[in-house]
Amino acid sequence: MKYAIAQLKKNMHQDNTIDATLDFTEYIPDNEDILAIAPTTVKGAFFVEDDDAIAFELNIKTTLTMACARTLKPVEVPIDLSVEELFTHDEDDEYRQIDGLSIDLLPIIWSNIYLDKPMRVIHPDAESMNDFEAEESPKVNPQLKDLKNFKR
Repeated sequence: MKYAIAQLKKNMHQDNTIDATLDFTEYIPDNEDILAIAPTTVKGAFFVEDDDAIAFELNIKTTLTMACARTLKPVEVPIDLSVEELFTHDEDDEYRQIDGLSIDLLPIIWSNIYLDKPMRVIHPDAESMNDFEAEESPKVNPQLKDLKNFKR
């Protein structure tokens, strides 16, 4: 989803909508709790605010398949988030800086999905399991049970 800045300025008054379906399977890191990702739909609009700033308002929807923290069974996690990003030529910490003649939204969309995913998920079958199940108290030898009352 790379957009040329000149094209964005040209289409600003004609069609400023964004409607795309993206595939992020290559972005899934190895040895991670994300097992798969469904096709991601991105809808929204862009606005050229000055000749120097371009704003994107995006709605991102996808479904992550993650490994259960207790059983490693796959769990589907729906992701539905709204993102507002402002790009500018000014060197400001608050906004993203425009580098070159185009804006690439793909890494920005992925980083928002990745940051929105839960740290861990629990499969519905494993919800009744406790993280730290108490072990049964050890059985005391009946011949030695009176020793606990012994005081010096």
